[in-house]
Amino acid sequence: MTLDQIVLGSSSKHHGIAFWPPPSTDERDPLRWPRWVKIVAVGAVALFNFTANFAGAGFSVATPVLEAQFQKTATQVNALLTFNFLLLGIGNLFWIPIATKLGKRFVLLVSMAILFGVLIWTAQAKTFNSLLAARCLSGFASSAGESLVPEIVSDVFFLHERAAMMSIYVLLTSGGSAVGPLIASFVVELAPETWRDFTWVCAGLAGFNLLAMYFFYPESNFRRPQVYEVAVTNEEKVKSSTHLETATEKGEAPLGVQHVDHVQISWRRVWTSLIRTDSTITTVRAFIRPLLTLAYPSVLWAVILYGTSLASQIILIFAFPSLLLAPPYLFAPSSVGLMQIAALIGFLIACFGGGYISDYITARRIVRAGGSYFPEQRLVSLIPGAWIGSAGCIVVAFTCAYKLSWIGIAFGFGMLSFATVFSPNIAITYVVESHPAVASDCLVVINFFKNIVAFIFLYVAVDWVQKSGWIQVYMVMFMLVTLAVLAALPLYFYGAKLRTNVDKRVEVA
Repeated sequence: MTLDQIVLGSSSKHHGIAFWPPPSTDERDPLRWPRWVKIVAVGAVALFNFTANFAGAGFSVATPVLEAQFQKTATQVNALLTFNFLLLGIGNLFWIPIATKLGKRFVLLVSMAILFGVLIWTAQAKTFNSLLAARCLSGFASSAGESLVPEIVSDVFFLHERAAMMSIYVLLTSGGSAVGPLIASFVVELAPETWRDFTWVCAGLAGFNLLAMYFFYPESNFRRPQVYEVAVTNEEKVKSSTHLETATEKGEAPLGVQHVDHVQISWRRVWTSLIRTDSTITTVRAFIRPLLTLAYPSVLWAVILYGTSLASQIILIFAFPSLLLAPPYLFAPSSVGLMQIAALIGFLIACFGGGYISDYITARRIVRAGGSYFPEQRLVSLIPGAWIGSAGCIVVAFTCAYKLSWIGIAFGFGMLSFATVFSPNIAITYVVESHPAVASDCLVVINFFKNIVAFIFLYVAVDWVQKSGWIQVYMVMFMLVTLAVLAALPLYFYGAKLRTNVDKRVEVA
């Protein structure tokens, strides 16, 4: 099901709009969980992405040490990072269809258990090939959380809450990429072999995360009764405070809901359950369906926006050791790690802007439209911060090319880090709201292809910068990031029509 336009009942709470989607009477409906359960559950599963990126990105500051220890070139050692990143995207195509068929809880627990074991293997790897294999497998295991966590946010939270809660996912995902190198830089500076100690820390974090998900994340897969819109006249709208009449496949759905009857969670049942099979979808269909979502323009846009934003930031992360350890900066490894503080500041500001502020702007648009809602209203919230990524590319290009103050580099890095959270968070929320019935399938494709886009840039990042220079590299990134943001304009005006046309031609759900 896609959303073209609905009309929500008014309320003095929840930014002035009623709950959407309306919760069902089914006790298994995650929308009826107590709020504290929702927050704890999302926190536990979002920690998956923090753990994965903490372990994955931490190696970036250890590349000089690994080159010396294993007698490998910089390009060969960078494969430990780039192929981990590549498998992070490919794994989505494997894990998400299984989650659709057997449940998200099952997939998250199994994949985290694998990651825990692989991190122990990584810490004990004796040869470079063994380490490379472990890094590839850790990327594969880590991929499960990338697409599932946004879908879980959509499962358990109402429309007016999603961007704010999605920002928790994005903050922990991006924060792991910053905190990992920050901590690893201090660990690695102590002694050459201490990169193994850092990996043991990662394994401990993975073990903790496995327990947190086991105890605090109930299965959130729920096939919601289909909601149909019934046309009402202007006269009827005036007479009724509820502007949307709905019917469901299984009786009447709540209408203009402003109160939710919470259900009690049986934790003993949660702890003794692992698999919830969906008999309405075949295994083959579960694997094919994600690819069909490529027909949606919103999905293609999110891939390009997320991929280019991510690549522009990670290119700089990969180039930090060669840039900052050399003259004129002569940073210590720990000082290189401290540059991640700029990223954390950018992430925090972007989470507030792409989360709460995005929800607020969208809610105001709905109220101004008399209660009418369509997903493209979410795109308006791009306006306050979408330009920061493009500006950051310019700052990085010239500060790095002319070896200006490290403060300028940190400022530009913070701007690029802001861009990897702000616009992608809004784009993902827009996709989830546009295609709620196939949200996880859309996210599979987004995460797979944005990682492929980023991988292509990262694979050649260090050599590209050395051969072409900072200005050429980041002017190319400036162009790509700017074009990706501007592509939101045609989606705002024609997105609903394009969705309808695709639904007529392709049966996705």
